[in-house]
Amino acid sequence: MVYWRLIRKSYRRNLQYRLSHLVNNLASSVFGLVFIAIWMGVLRGKEVPGPYDAATMAHYIAMCQSVLWVTTFLSPGLHVQLGVRSGAVSLDMLKPVHYLWYTLSQEFGRLLYNACYRSLPIGLLLGLAVGFSVPSHPLAYLQFLLSLLLAAYIAMLLFYLVGISAFWTTEVRWLHLVLLSLLFGLGGQMIPVDLLPGSLGEVAPLLPFAAVIFYPVMNWLELAPAYGIAVQAFWAAVLTVIALWVTGRARRKLEIQGG
Repeated sequence: MVYWRLIRKSYRRNLQYRLSHLVNNLASSVFGLVFIAIWMGVLRGKEVPGPYDAATMAHYIAMCQSVLWVTTFLSPGLHVQLGVRSGAVSLDMLKPVHYLWYTLSQEFGRLLYNACYRSLPIGLLLGLAVGFSVPSHPLAYLQFLLSLLLAAYIAMLLFYLVGISAFWTTEVRWLHLVLLSLLFGLGGQMIPVDLLPGSLGEVAPLLPFAAVIFYPVMNWLELAPAYGIAVQAFWAAVLTVIALWVTGRARRKLEIQGG
């Protein structure tokens, strides 16, 4: 119940920005249309490996642009570094809840808000431009939902690890930028990871970055490989263990800056 209250509180706190975000959604949709136009120009009249014809890529980019707000555009470091810098993290760690789940619950409430007021409107706007692609089988919706939840969870763990590194170095912006670069480059936002050249195209689908963007989108398009959910579940388990271990180390390392 404690974590559920944190999720609800975070969701409601973001509601005051919904009008501003709905306006900003237009800009995000424009970026999506630009990417779609580039791919349409590249693929029109050409044969490409796999299922990626011009129409499929248009739907792929449209879905990517929607999913980003739930799996990629998270709070930098989940704001852990801000608590370390101000000293507030000492009070957070004294609370009768686990610091990892406490932090993730607050961010998950924000992601639920993003799903309603950012991802959904962007998906509708881009769908009006390129057409709507929906799963043909009812079970595909459940598979997509599971994939999306795993993707959001993996993303939160990655951003949490960036933030909690502030226990050792108070500056985490560089690590945040590195993570974003890996997500955009190897996650499938600009190009499907299985189209990457050489051995990179074989390795990238097995990395956690593809689990954040590529697999949810491919599940929606019903083009995901059979092992997609397994890859996501594997990284969710591995990163959970790492996050719990690092949190334990951070608790013993705690050093207040300022306060």
